[in-house]
Amino acid sequence: MFAAQTGAVMPLASEPHHHLSLHNEYVNVYQVQVGPHDSVLLHRHDFDAISVMLNDSQVTVYTPGKPEAHRKLVAGQIRLQPRGYVHSTTIDGDTTYRNVTVELLLPQEGEHNLCSEVIPDKPLNCPAEEAAKSQTRGAQLQFESDESSANLIRVLPHQNVTIGHPNYPELVLALDADLTIDGERGSPGSSFHSGDFVWLEAGKASELLKNNGDKESHIVVFTFRPR
Repeated sequence: MFAAQTGAVMPLASEPHHHLSLHNEYVNVYQVQVGPHDSVLLHRHDFDAISVMLNDSQVTVYTPGKPEAHRKLVAGQIRLQPRGYVHSTTIDGDTTYRNVTVELLLPQEGEHNLCSEVIPDKPLNCPAEEAAKSQTRGAQLQFESDESSANLIRVLPHQNVTIGHPNYPELVLALDADLTIDGERGSPGSSFHSGDFVWLEAGKASELLKNNGDKESHIVVFTFRPR
């Protein structure tokens, strides 16, 4: 039994690899970085949380009362870790494990997958017309509840995308490439790297993300719809 499986179960906020980067009434955003062959210690999720992988990683997940699970996680993978979930994770490969974990502080109801399996072992709810749109508009719907949603958006080489919702607050996370951002959040051309995020209040001036490179980039946009 490896060290990550032993000891008392701690809340997520106390797990030493989870570094709180943003707290407001909607979310806690944690930056997570774990070295090769190190472990995320045994901890409990007190809120539903969305985990977004920033790189590929081979891991072993331990959940009390269940067999160890060996998993290959891939960059851009978005997973729901439900409230009450207890686990530890050991990094088996030789690369650093990086993700951003977004705790959803509002109680979530009606949670379901859209066009990607964010909630494990649950069916997709991806209408054919929505799947077709994702090929043309560069957005793929990932997850939705009555209170929030998460979408994966492609930013094509040398193209721009406008972010910011007129009615709802949003969290925008950069996944896998370097972008620049223009608007209130920084001076023109401010860098927006993998793992960086911005919080946008409802109705604030929109931000413009620019992909100046030769490769496609991706962002995840969380939208919050308080009742």
